Amino acid sequence: MSWSEIEPLLLRGTLQSLYMVGVATLIAVLAGLPLGVLLVLTDQGGQLRSPVVNKVLGAVVNVGRSLPFVILMVALIPLTRLIVGSFIGPTAAIVPLAIGATPFFARLVETAVREVDAGLVEAVRAMGGSTPTVVFKVLLPQALPSLVAGVTTTLIAVIGYSAMAGAIGGGGLGAVALQYGYQRFETGVMVATVVLLIVLVTLVQLLGDAVVHAVSRHDRAGGGAAAGTGWLRGPRRRRVAALGAAALVPVGLLGYGLGSRDASGGDRTLTVAASPSPHAEILEYVQRHLARKAGLRLDVRKFSDYVLPNTATESGEVDANFFQHKPYLDDFNKKKHTHIVPVVDVEVEPLGLYSHTVHSLKDIKRGQTIALPNDTTNEGRALQLLAKHRLIDLKPGAGQEATPADVTDAKGLKFKELEAAAVPRSLDDVDAAVINGNYALESHLNPSEDALAVESPRHNPFANFLAVKDGRQHDPRVRTLAKLLNSPEVKKFIERRYKGGIEPVFGRVPDSRS
Repeated sequence: MSWSEIEPLLLRGTLQSLYMVGVATLIAVLAGLPLGVLLVLTDQGGQLRSPVVNKVLGAVVNVGRSLPFVILMVALIPLTRLIVGSFIGPTAAIVPLAIGATPFFARLVETAVREVDAGLVEAVRAMGGSTPTVVFKVLLPQALPSLVAGVTTTLIAVIGYSAMAGAIGGGGLGAVALQYGYQRFETGVMVATVVLLIVLVTLVQLLGDAVVHAVSRHDRAGGGAAAGTGWLRGPRRRRVAALGAAALVPVGLLGYGLGSRDASGGDRTLTVAASPSPHAEILEYVQRHLARKAGLRLDVRKFSDYVLPNTATESGEVDANFFQHKPYLDDFNKKKHTHIVPVVDVEVEPLGLYSHTVHSLKDIKRGQTIALPNDTTNEGRALQLLAKHRLIDLKPGAGQEATPADVTDAKGLKFKELEAAAVPRSLDDVDAAVINGNYALESHLNPSEDALAVESPRHNPFANFLAVKDGRQHDPRVRTLAKLLNSPEVKKFIERRYKGGIEPVFGRVPDSRS
């Protein structure tokens, strides 16, 4: 990719990341501060001693901290939908980011408050100070430097979380790195996003350290709890608060505008979920060159997996998707109880066997390992390709849903089952791999030139199509897009861009029965 193409992606990703991180951290601080203080107050020796409450609060915090963030994001999809109406986009990503960061910050608050001199607390209590007085006159002022350091640490952790949010459509720099860097093997994009993340973390750490030093210096100059309280009331506090507001408000408003624009787009806009390559590339060609003339506005959402595009289509968070073939959709509808139907075939991506070390089929020997996509239909499809070229034998009747258990004679070969998007990355770790056409293209592999064996595009049942939730097939916008995807211009684009790596399959309306 050229810099002119990378620059707007990085700018948009940075603004979305700042928006997600800023709002999520603010929520985490507001929720985690009282939670952390309560952990201290309800503990043994605290002003509100309550072993039961303390254990419950501790259990909640421990559960929140023990879940890996990627799992937490997926688990919270229903809650995210309930709160913001969608699990797609920067605004939706704030929900798991804030929930993931809150218990983390709560523990930092607990540690900071426990470090306050117990003698000061006892002195205030001896003079008749109530619990609020102890909290707001002693604990928080005395713990202020540590609390600021905790906010800084939490902010940096949320930056890391936000990069992972890109994996499920959260946007931001993580999505740019994953979709345009990792999956398309664009080293320049990966380097640029890593540099930007390092810069963000460094700036946050420098600002946090400066505030901590300012607070500590003021406390040492004034001394004691009174100094801490004075800092809270002093002009320095107002300057820091103003600086923080000046930095967060425009970023938050701008990010919210980006997130809101992403989520809506207007009644005439058709939102389509797609794999980055070639599906999103084809849609973006239509968007740039054909859609406006046809009175259609497209919003293309890129997804890196084969599950979320369908669940988003079923829930109505996107209007359509373009990434899958009929056997996969039938299996998905059956297992997930969804109601997705195909509209029109567009192209077929031949599945191929690739290797970095083996140069022909006859060079594949006993004891070697072949990586396979692990989803039901594509794994069966991969095994059928191997069987067709006599690398393995399958049970009679083993069809499109064949698994390694159906292999009657592996002929000494070993299999490694991986998520389809990860298979191209495994080429340096296995002897050969069966790779889906779209992921082969993203990895700069051309099925017509680089594959040791490849499916025939003729009479191929695995054509990729535009799909919608049942009942939306006759939406005028869907019909317009279907017509554009089967246009001569798109046919020429596919042939010119992919040079035989994928084949146009026009004029076919797939059987919508599942």
